[in-house]
Amino acid sequence: MSDQGSASTVALTTRLRLHRREWRHAGRTYQVISLRPTDPVRYAVRVERHYTVVSSDLAGARLLGRLLWGLAYQRRPDTLLVLEPGRLVPDVEEGRPSPPVVFSVAARTVLTPVVARRLRAAHLWRSRPTGTVTWNTVGFPAALADLQRWYADRRAGVPLPDGYVPTWPTPHLHADASVVTLSAAPGLLRQWATTVGRAGGWWYGDESCTEPDWGVGFDVHAVRHFHRRVSAARRARAEVLAAPGLPTEPDLVAERVRAHIEVVAARRPGPWDFAPPPRPD
Repeated sequence: MSDQGSASTVALTTRLRLHRREWRHAGRTYQVISLRPTDPVRYAVRVERHYTVVSSDLAGARLLGRLLWGLAYQRRPDTLLVLEPGRLVPDVEEGRPSPPVVFSVAARTVLTPVVARRLRAAHLWRSRPTGTVTWNTVGFPAALADLQRWYADRRAGVPLPDGYVPTWPTPHLHADASVVTLSAAPGLLRQWATTVGRAGGWWYGDESCTEPDWGVGFDVHAVRHFHRRVSAARRARAEVLAAPGLPTEPDLVAERVRAHIEVVAARRPGPWDFAPPPRPD
């Protein structure tokens, strides 16, 4: 899929049709929102000591920004936006499995990591959804345009007018190998959304890093040739784990995988990218 293809444009301009599930747990009823199975976008999640990175192709990164914008306007308590296990692929750097990611609106949702881990259950995602919802994120393109003008004026040296800069409560991020939870105020979610929605504005090598909130260690990357890199990382990790003399230290295993990814990628040289076919809804 080309970085400048129609998929990335559609992610910014169309209404979002999403699946909704009613999930009852610990005496609460959660509204669980997820992409539909027919949506081909995939995400990879890498959890490090000081930061958590969600990666996808350009269309996927921009779509995540739009999803965050829509979540910010959800007034129903206990609404969760979930990147579910079936939506995830191995990390492009080391081929590790990606944990599910759960976004929520602070002060409107009661969610602990223990509860969020229950969302990994396969039977939940195999069950028929309660229904389909449409998020009309009509203000998102205008907000992106305003942010783009702000960056353009800043690069041009135009004096920025004095104005009120809102401050939001500190967001909360919990990340481990089993689940990632992110909770933030609506205004901060909209700020993250526009930052992530500008993915592709600049590139460093084959990645466009948006850094929506480096204070809590949350980052979103748009990756060129994302699906090819995922395939190479998955194959490299499998071959390293199957090789004799495997070290027991996780850092040494990760180092071997990173080195072997280059070997695997060289077997199929080429700049192409491919996306998995959509599953039937």
